[in-house]
Amino acid sequence: MKYRICTRQVCFIMFAYSAAGKLLMMPALLSYYCKNDLLFPALFLFAAQTAVVWAVAYACSKTGKTFFELIKEVCGNVVSKIVMWLFAAFFAAAALLPMLEQKLFVQAIFYDTIPSLITFLPFFILSVYVGAKGMRNAGRVADIAAPLFLAALVAVVIMALGESDMSWLLPILKTPVAPLANGARFAAYNFADGAVMLMFMGRFEYRKGDCTKITLSYALSALVVLIFLAVFYSVFSVLSPDQYFAVSKIAIFFSALSLVGRVDLVAVYAMEICMLFALMLYIQLGVTCICGALEKEQTVGRTVRPAAAVASLAVNAVLLVLVFVFNNSYLVVQEFYGRIMWAVFALFAFALPPFVWLFVKLNSLRGGNGGAKA
Repeated sequence: MKYRICTRQVCFIMFAYSAAGKLLMMPALLSYYCKNDLLFPALFLFAAQTAVVWAVAYACSKTGKTFFELIKEVCGNVVSKIVMWLFAAFFAAAALLPMLEQKLFVQAIFYDTIPSLITFLPFFILSVYVGAKGMRNAGRVADIAAPLFLAALVAVVIMALGESDMSWLLPILKTPVAPLANGARFAAYNFADGAVMLMFMGRFEYRKGDCTKITLSYALSALVVLIFLAVFYSVFSVLSPDQYFAVSKIAIFFSALSLVGRVDLVAVYAMEICMLFALMLYIQLGVTCICGALEKEQTVGRTVRPAAAVASLAVNAVLLVLVFVFNNSYLVVQEFYGRIMWAVFALFAFALPPFVWLFVKLNSLRGGNGGAKA
């Protein structure tokens, strides 16, 4: 089997991409619902996702087949294709709200004097190209983006620490259960990591210890996000719910900025690169699902096949139309995701991935384990 990605790249994606997408709007969102207890709904979601990532990564040690190949072996080709289409739709949905957030972020922070749609349209040109390239491209980009993201995040947090007051996080767990649950529900759209890990199954060569490496990589992403949330609230306190685009504001009180200007934006630019590729990963995975459902090759060597190009163009066209439609309705979309779409994320990213074990066992009983690994 010709593997599309390696374990190191899976680890980089599960660390950097998983963390990057959660640093933009989630801090303000959790602060709104949970105030100084914003760490606890995030901790709950991360703990659940870490368990899911571990379950899928450990299943990779028992079979070399992808999730869809296992379904095909047990339930047939039609069911497998239906599941592929459903996951393609899920990844498109997972990209929409973060895409609207990125549009607002680019307008507010980088191009505040130019209409937002004009500044964001080039994203779709890049997204059409990247979306068609497949997982090998995603892995290579992660090799560059992950170290860049880590260095930039450390720089921003260090700049913010000097102006923080951790006592603002006290007393802990005084917030009622209902607001904590609402915070977790409205932040759930940031947690599609279990579904992402499921797509990597069977696409990298599993070696002994890889499950631990992947799980620890995701746990590290949880740690850095929790640290970021703690520093964010300790800087802004009761003003936190109004501080959208937290990653660009957390260091604004750093004393040296009054002398040298907004050098923190250099780090923000670096993190934005990782955020954009993390967003485009959803589109890449959606295109992978579509090509699988159509039984078409996505790439041959470095060459993008026509089916992948058309699928990427179609997915991006749909998202572009939705961005136009909801150009001035971000809060409406956020409310829809928080009240209704959280159940979709709970199903595809939390509930369904561990079911891969059922298919692994059934496939093993049928004698089609596809090469179990120690």
